[in-house]
Amino acid sequence: MPKDTELGYEKVNVSYTEIGKMERHLLGMQARCRVVSSVWLWGVFAGMAYVLTENLNLHISNELIFVGINTTALLGICILWALDLQVYHRQLVWVMEEGKYMEGKYNWLPKLRKFRYGLLCHSDSSPRMVWYYLTQVLLLQSFGAASLATWLYKYQREALAGYTSLYVIIVSLIILIVYVITDDKVPTNPKGHKKPSK
Repeated sequence: MPKDTELGYEKVNVSYTEIGKMERHLLGMQARCRVVSSVWLWGVFAGMAYVLTENLNLHISNELIFVGINTTALLGICILWALDLQVYHRQLVWVMEEGKYMEGKYNWLPKLRKFRYGLLCHSDSSPRMVWYYLTQVLLLQSFGAASLATWLYKYQREALAGYTSLYVIIVSLIILIVYVITDDKVPTNPKGHKKPSK
């Protein structure tokens, strides 16, 4: 085998290996985002249970503490949601597209990305990932609104409907903004190649 050909094979192998490392790194970062969001969700329940069972003497109603806990966790999960789908997932699509392109160009490379690319980077996978986060934030919103409504029912009944509705509207707007930001179609053709006509 000529030396130039060997050097060409070596460069392709190095690039292909580096793409695999980047893919694993991005998949790991996405997995961490989802683990942290789940931990925060369970941490909210643990925090509420702790507040209920311990006498903290904070001179603040438990319901208001619950509103603060739920709203803070909800905002944190929204940030993780945007980071996961708008940053890491988009990078993953581009890296996997490059790996798929190399596998198509160099026939001697193993065809590892055909199934994985279809599973992780197809547009149908994005709504499933969105629902993972959306379910958590809607659950936290429900607990926050119920806690606020309970506190208002005890101390300010005349403001119950107004303030609870305002809380739900503001939080829903935040969730909607994050949903719109992350639900745009991830580019499945980042290289700008023309898609084959059906």
